[in-house]
Amino acid sequence: MTITPFTTFNSNYRKPYRDYYTTPVYDQTDLVGDFDDDGNPIGDGTPDNPGNILYYQQNYSGTNKDSYALGTGITLNFSIPLDRQLTKQCKDAAKTQTDIQNQQLKNLELDWHFARLKHCGEKKIAGIRFKKDSPYYDLCSDIEITPRANQVLPHAHKLK
Repeated sequence: MTITPFTTFNSNYRKPYRDYYTTPVYDQTDLVGDFDDDGNPIGDGTPDNPGNILYYQQNYSGTNKDSYALGTGITLNFSIPLDRQLTKQCKDAAKTQTDIQNQQLKNLELDWHFARLKHCGEKKIAGIRFKKDSPYYDLCSDIEITPRANQVLPHAHKLK
């Protein structure tokens, strides 16, 4: 699903601008062509001078002005994949990537513990430690020093 806001700007103008237009006025005179009951000439319904333009009339046009419009809105689109295989592959790839990141995090945590073991052990052998009221006192509390394998420590035996 996607939601997209939009804004549109429209302009309408006429070049060259004129606020009037002209229309021809035709000669509608109909005086001859038929006779009344007394024999006097009268019009027959057909103009006597068809197509004859008497003058041009000037008409105001209020619709020929420039106009501007601003439109805003939001569109909402839904997409439904027809091939579920691509969706499954994408999810599998995302899970694999997450598993890799989790393993890297565990590796970094293990490296940190080994570094702590090494440094705490060296400091304990050297006789260096944090005071009991230090917030770091417990940092090395789980580290113990043991004799090395196959190492003969100085010792003494009593003979009977």
